[in-house]
Amino acid sequence: MKRVLLAFSVFLAACTGGSTPAPAGGMATAAPMADAASALPAGVTDAMIEEGQAVFGGPGVCAACHGADGSGGIGPNLADAEWLIGDGSYEELVERITVGVPASQATFRRGAVMPPRGGGAITAAQIASVAAFVWTMSH
Repeated sequence: MKRVLLAFSVFLAACTGGSTPAPAGGMATAAPMADAASALPAGVTDAMIEEGQAVFGGPGVCAACHGADGSGGIGPNLADAEWLIGDGSYEELVERITVGVPASQATFRRGAVMPPRGGGAITAAQIASVAAFVWTMSH
């Protein structure tokens, strides 16, 4: 009878999303998955990412050099995990978009610069949104 109750409680915990320690030699039930939004950098929201995508392809003129999907062109690929300057963190992306990339730091195409704000007339809030969108491309 105790085995039946133990088996039922493990089954019930699995069906209701609970987590039960694995019995010796058995399988553990999966813990609930973390909310996807919790994986975003601090302060970044889904709305920022959505706005960043629109700015990336529009007034930020990012797509002109990095491609509509961020896969590169005149500028480097932003959709992979390789970062030519910086570590690809959200904070680094905000800084890089804000100040640009001078010719002396250009490693993708020697002499190819990225002007501050990408050459566009975008606001600090738009920069934060573009950085959020770019961050999602490689994470």
